[in-house]
Amino acid sequence: MINDALEHLDRSARSFSPFLTSFILIMISALPLYMPGYGQIVIEVGLVSVFYWSIYRPDLFPSIAALALGLWQDILVGSPLGLHALVLLLANWAIMSQRNFFQGKSFIVVWWCFSVVALVAALLSWFVVCLLNFAFINPLAVLFQAILTIGAFPFMVWFLARLQKAVLHPIGTDV
Repeated sequence: MINDALEHLDRSARSFSPFLTSFILIMISALPLYMPGYGQIVIEVGLVSVFYWSIYRPDLFPSIAALALGLWQDILVGSPLGLHALVLLLANWAIMSQRNFFQGKSFIVVWWCFSVVALVAALLSWFVVCLLNFAFINPLAVLFQAILTIGAFPFMVWFLARLQKAVLHPIGTDV
């Protein structure tokens, strides 16, 4: 009986790990670094996490997880409440609708697709912020942020893939 309870707890913790990892990565990315302009160009780790988990483990990463992560990021970084939630939900929806396309594709194809998603997400965020402020805001910081996020994508995917291999593959197996 105790073994069954521990096994259930282990499975639950493993199933929750994609969301928890993304939650922690967003928290780390929001830590204040005392560099001028850093807050404007910080890497969008939430977008990378949503993209990765939506492709490779959609069973463990529902849309509500993308919504919660977006709201968490909005709260931490002080952006308009719902901005990142909207962007991450739209990214999750777009990826889930094209999930079959990603199956069996090379990393270069996945990276290129992420680049498109990151640029669209950056421009959408910029457009919404311009609308909310009733002013034109220089888009260079947002584009630079997208370029940094695209450049960091391989390193983040490497980390998330290692996590998936170490933590999630044992689900349903007697390891």
